[in-house]
Amino acid sequence: MELLDDFGRARAETPAGSARETVSTRYRSRKDDEVRDLQGVHLLIVEDEWMVAGDLARYFSNMGAIILGPAATVEQASLHTESAEAAILDVNLNGRRVFPIADELMRRGVPFVFFSGDSDIAIPEHLRHASNLRKSSGSGAVFNALFPPQSPAAASGFVPSSPDDVFSLLPKLRLAARLLLGDVEASDRLVERTLERAIRDIDQRRIGQSTEDWLNAIMRDLAKSSGARLLN
Repeated sequence: MELLDDFGRARAETPAGSARETVSTRYRSRKDDEVRDLQGVHLLIVEDEWMVAGDLARYFSNMGAIILGPAATVEQASLHTESAEAAILDVNLNGRRVFPIADELMRRGVPFVFFSGDSDIAIPEHLRHASNLRKSSGSGAVFNALFPPQSPAAASGFVPSSPDDVFSLLPKLRLAARLLLGDVEASDRLVERTLERAIRDIDQRRIGQSTEDWLNAIMRDLAKSSGARLLN
């Protein structure tokens, strides 16, 4: 990708000491003014307690998500796995485990979280990368776990240093753009503009700031200033 090649050359040509503290840091953690907009995102809810399922469905539909289900059984949930873009999974469905659904979502690269009232159920090792929340956590905690503000790499201060690292961030950037604009074509244009702006303003990147945080900050600034134009 030409943009990524340009990005790599710009990184190589910029002295480390020339970076300035000009990039906003307000996106390092989720704030009250963070846009919680899931417009058009297909969210699968697998939950056998109808009151809990209803609460989750109302919470996320109010953000614009399209709710798949709620599904109370593995069989019902399996009807929606091909359409889901994210999922909330109750581990224990009337005595049956939800893990076959989690396996299928993982195969498709769909993010999901476990949301259960049973603390004694062991999660299979290959699924332990997903958050496992107690039902007492509430809907807000589910949102934060399913759509985290930054990756573990960003939280640890790791800074990717090559175009390949930027390329690996593209799926996350596209999902973030989709959440911001809701339109697939406009979201792709937003990602492209984000990379162009990153190449242009690379000397403004704050020292120690992760690539993911930096690109997300640029993307949100562009969405606020140019989002309407990108949709047309």
